[in-house]
Amino acid sequence: MTKKVRILIITALFLVVLVVAAYFVHGFLNGAVVYTGYTTLRSTDRADSMSASYVQYGDGFLRYSKDGIAYYNADSVPQWNASYELQQPMLDIRGDYCAVAGIGGSWIYVFNKAGAVMSVDAVLPIVTVSVAANGCVVAVLEEGNTQYIDMYDTAGDRVYRIKTTISGNGVPMALSISDDAIKLMVAYADIENNSISTSVAFYNFGEIGKNMSERLVGGFDQYEGMLIPDVHFLTSDTAIAVATGKLSIYTIDQYPKLMSDITFEQELHGIFYSSRYIGLIFQNHESGYPYRILVYDMKGTMTGEIPVDADYKNYCFSGDSVLMYDDNDVRIVGIDGKEHFRYTFENAIDSFIPVENDNTFVYINSRKVQKIRLTQ
Repeated sequence: MTKKVRILIITALFLVVLVVAAYFVHGFLNGAVVYTGYTTLRSTDRADSMSASYVQYGDGFLRYSKDGIAYYNADSVPQWNASYELQQPMLDIRGDYCAVAGIGGSWIYVFNKAGAVMSVDAVLPIVTVSVAANGCVVAVLEEGNTQYIDMYDTAGDRVYRIKTTISGNGVPMALSISDDAIKLMVAYADIENNSISTSVAFYNFGEIGKNMSERLVGGFDQYEGMLIPDVHFLTSDTAIAVATGKLSIYTIDQYPKLMSDITFEQELHGIFYSSRYIGLIFQNHESGYPYRILVYDMKGTMTGEIPVDADYKNYCFSGDSVLMYDDNDVRIVGIDGKEHFRYTFENAIDSFIPVENDNTFVYINSRKVQKIRLTQ
């Protein structure tokens, strides 16, 4: 073999390597990885009742019910558990902290990844709760026509109370507290003469709100004829209000500012969000798909539209993708609309929880809790 031939062969091989590398890099950058199956990394028998719920938390997941709560890592190894008695448990999670309370009950329990932090008897019936990333918790309490918004620290001491009445602010419909427990967002509704009046109020429990009446630092009322069933702090300084005909995105540095108002005429079928994206689910009458998801970033810019072929029961963001699942079917689609995974499981899905990385999940059915990894 001559030197010239050897050079030609080496050059050709080098070009082949470049082409193959370019193919894989292009596929990676454009989210073209497609998974067709899965392998089971760990499997344990499910010992709880079917009434228990599972949610993503920390390095694994929480299992909670009316009888108690437990934290497991991604390998389903129990980290801690706690018992209580709550007829209608509700759960809120922020960072490493979670709070569980019973609707209509009076007890609130706060935990972090190490275990129990505090419990407190709020005395009055609880409507809803919101926990901060430092473990402080806020609760809406009800006493006849009067509602109280109480804040508790991690020692279980009440540090502030806001009194609201139907004839005054209106009824608190939803609330959310910021990571540092300094900023509070509350949606109020007032129905008078068959007319709905809805507003969003912002409170500050730091130096900014110290000299303000009731620590109120801002309010917005551009929701005529609408209800606001959900408000949420997505980051430490970005919050959303989800109304029946509008999505509002607020930025809160010292005082709240309206960053974007996204109005829609169609009925909102559902909403889900992360610290980076907001997903709005609508019925889709213009194509062969019954539903569609519109994805927005934190500034209110639409970044993607995803056609949805079924009425899935569960939606969440997993990185830059949307995870959706119902009884037996799972689908993962990038916000660019490219499908990464579609699978029908033999056993009905109770929960499907992202853990560790983009292709590892905890799959929970009626019999097993399985850690799985998607395969190409």
